[in-house]
Amino acid sequence: MFIFHMQILTADGKSVDFYKKNGFERAGKTESMRIYKGNEH
Repeated sequence: MFIFHMQILTADGKSVDFYKKNGFERAGKTESMRIYKGNEH
């Protein structure tokens, strides 16, 4: 059994304020990055 002491969440747009109000904070100087080849966004 594994016990994790950290949860990581990817949030964008208006949802960022919601998660901040619920205790999440930016992890250091991290920034989201991806390689994406779809066309939904």
